[in-house]
Amino acid sequence: MNSLIFFEHPAARDLFAKIDYALKDGVHIQNSSHQANLFRFIEENEESIRDFYEEFYGVYLEHGGETVNKYYYLEFGHNSRGNIPLDHRYFLPNECVIVAFMVYKIIYIDGYVDLSSVSKLQKIIRQDYEDLKPGLYRALTKAKKDKATKINDENIDKVVLDSLKEFSKIGWIILDEDTFDPLPALERITKMYAEYINHLDEWLKGDEVS
Repeated sequence: MNSLIFFEHPAARDLFAKIDYALKDGVHIQNSSHQANLFRFIEENEESIRDFYEEFYGVYLEHGGETVNKYYYLEFGHNSRGNIPLDHRYFLPNECVIVAFMVYKIIYIDGYVDLSSVSKLQKIIRQDYEDLKPGLYRALTKAKKDKATKINDENIDKVVLDSLKEFSKIGWIILDEDTFDPLPALERITKMYAEYINHLDEWLKGDEVS
């Protein structure tokens, strides 16, 4: 059975359980230092691993990026986790999605490509986007669905840090105290929400996004 060929790989016993748990938990696996051996195993056995997840779990091994920026993840389809158990159900909180929009905009659209400090990122969001702040804070407050806590300058830093911690869990960044390092998989936010990111200024200012 082609879907089980990867079990014959000499590293399967040591690596596949780690890969399986990570993918089912929504982690993106790429050729970064802490995931390099996992990434290579998937790349060497991509076809049979893809067949395995489709046949046994009804989900799809997908990849984004190319060459050094390639990353793998499981695609679960619309409102479905296939046969993945409920205790592996992970959804990125809505407020984290909005912070991801801002992180992507700041680094890749507005050119802060060397940004790696959490505290500097927090400061940039608080101080450098005055025209977007009302809409951003309004969107974050709505996303959190917490009427008792309105997002403002006093608590935005916590929302940003909490979001970075979530990004770290799913392999979008590496987070180490006040330092963060974007990984290729952060690009997936554009695959899921391209229209919002491409028109983020208009959306946060309340204009219609077509």
